[in-house]
Amino acid sequence: MSEEKVIEKIQKLTEKRKTEKVEQFLHDKDIEVVKAAIAGLGIIRDEMAFNLLSKLIDHENPEIRKAAIVAFGNSGTEQARSFLQLLLSKETDEGVKEVASKALREFKTK
Repeated sequence: MSEEKVIEKIQKLTEKRKTEKVEQFLHDKDIEVVKAAIAGLGIIRDEMAFNLLSKLIDHENPEIRKAAIVAFGNSGTEQARSFLQLLLSKETDEGVKEVASKALREFKTK
């Protein structure tokens, strides 16, 4: 299945709030598919999605960490804000720190 088709499938599963089905795409070899799944989890916003995103915040790949931060920021919850503040205090990658700072600034405008 093409990347585009897989991402469409993730979007449909997200609309149906199928967290467990979206989770399966977190292990895909295509980073764009993984990022789409992360974005989907940020939209679903249930407890399982939050827990999955919280694990991805420490992922070895900075692109995955950035996508998880954006998804957390979109959730708008106080729990996510606290998580991002903690991440910002320990993150070493400047690009990831910049994304986390932006996500926290956007919390203040919500």
